[in-house]
Amino acid sequence: MVDVLVLGATGVTGRQVTRYLNSHPQHSQFTLAIAGRSRRKLDNLISDLSLPKSIKVQVVDVTNFEQVEALVKDAKIVLNTVGPYTKWGSPVVRACARNGVHYVDLTGEQIFVRDIVEKYDYVATKTGSILVPSCGMDSLPSDIAVHIANKALKQLSKDAVEPLQIDTSTTSHELHGVFSNGTISTILTAFGSIPKHKLAESLRDYYLSPVEGKPSPPPRLKYSMSLPSTREAVVGGYFMMSSANRAIVQRSWGLLEWNSLTTKSTEARKQRYGPMVYEEFMRQKSTFSSVLLTLTLLVGFSLMTLSPVRWFVGRLGMKETSIDLDRQLESGSLDVINVTTSLPSSAFPKPVKVETTISAKGDPGYYLSPIMMAESGLALLLDKPALPALAKNGGVLTPAIALGDVIVKRLQEYAKFDIRCEVVDGAGESRKTI
Repeated sequence: MVDVLVLGATGVTGRQVTRYLNSHPQHSQFTLAIAGRSRRKLDNLISDLSLPKSIKVQVVDVTNFEQVEALVKDAKIVLNTVGPYTKWGSPVVRACARNGVHYVDLTGEQIFVRDIVEKYDYVATKTGSILVPSCGMDSLPSDIAVHIANKALKQLSKDAVEPLQIDTSTTSHELHGVFSNGTISTILTAFGSIPKHKLAESLRDYYLSPVEGKPSPPPRLKYSMSLPSTREAVVGGYFMMSSANRAIVQRSWGLLEWNSLTTKSTEARKQRYGPMVYEEFMRQKSTFSSVLLTLTLLVGFSLMTLSPVRWFVGRLGMKETSIDLDRQLESGSLDVINVTTSLPSSAFPKPVKVETTISAKGDPGYYLSPIMMAESGLALLLDKPALPALAKNGGVLTPAIALGDVIVKRLQEYAKFDIRCEVVDGAGESRKTI
C-alpha cells in the first residue's frame, strides 16, 4: 500500500504537487505514487523531477470507476488534481468514500462539492473517509482565516461566561500570478455545461451548509473595510471566486452549528462561530479601479454565455509543463487579509476586532495551491491524532473543520507561509496571537 497518491500528476498542478512532495523535508516518512492517462508523460515527469526509480506509477482513466477504485484502494491519501471536478471528480470521491481512503482536491466548484455531499458524505462517515475538497487557493485561505479569527476570539474570552461570537467577517485578496487553467475550466464548465437554474442555485447563501444563517450582503460595485491594526481603509471590487469561497466558509460555520445542535455539548457550543455574516473581495488601489474590476467581471460573465467567447477563453492558459516553468511559478504572491468583528457581550461590551493575514511567495494558482493541497494531504497522513475532533468522524468536510490548526502550523513550518493574527479589543488594546 502507498501512503500518498497524486492523481493527474502530469498536468501543471499535479506536477507541482509531485515536485513539492518529492523534496519535502518529511519525504522519508511517506511513500509516493503518481497516476495519469499517459505512461509516456509519467515517465517524462520522473525524468524531469529526478523522482526515485522505486516510485509507483499507474496509468488510469478517471472515467472508469473500476480502474479508479482498484487504484484508490491501494492508497491512504488521494490528492486529486484532475478537473474540472464536476466532469471528472465524482468517481474518485466515490472510490475513496467506499474504501475509507482520505481525499483532498483543489476544486472551486461548489456544485461539485454539493454533489459529493449528497452522494458520499454518509458513506464516508461509515468508512471513516475524510473528504476535503477546496484545499487550494479556493478556498483554504478564506476558510482558515475565519478559523484563526474564531480561535482568537474564543481564547480572549475563555474566562467569560459566554465566549465571544462572530458578527461579521470580511476577507480581501491580493493575487499576483497567471490566470490558471483550473479557473478557466471551472468558468467554461459553469457557463457551458451546467443548467442555468442549477448555476443560479449554487450562488445562494448557505448552499453547502447543513444549517441556514443570516443573509449575506448583496454584491456591489465597491467593497471596503478598515484594518484595525493601522486604521487604514482598503477597497476592492468583486472577486470572481467569492461565491465558491463563501460557500466553503459557510459550510464550516454550518458544520459547527449542526454539531452544537445535535450533540448539545458545552464544548461544541463554545466552538461555534456565532451568527456570522461573511463576504470577501479583490483588493484594489483605488475606488475607480475597484468599480472598474467589478464592471469588467460583470461584462465578462455576460459574454461567457456566448459559445464563441467560451471557445476563445478555452484557448487561454498554460498548456505545457517544463523545468523552466517550474522556476517561473516561484514568482508571484498571495496576500489575504481578514477582519473579523465580534458581537458585543457582557464581558466585552465593545466589539473586538481580529485582523488575520496570510501571505506567501509564488504563483497563487499553480505554485501555492499545490503546496496547500500537499500539506493538507500530509496533515491527514502524518498528523491525524492532532486533527480537530469532527475530522475523526469522516465525511465531506472543509479545510477548517478537517485540518484546523494542523494545516496552519504545517504551512508556517514547511511552506514558509507568513500567517499572523492580531486582536484589537474594544478598548483599542492590541495583542498578537500568532
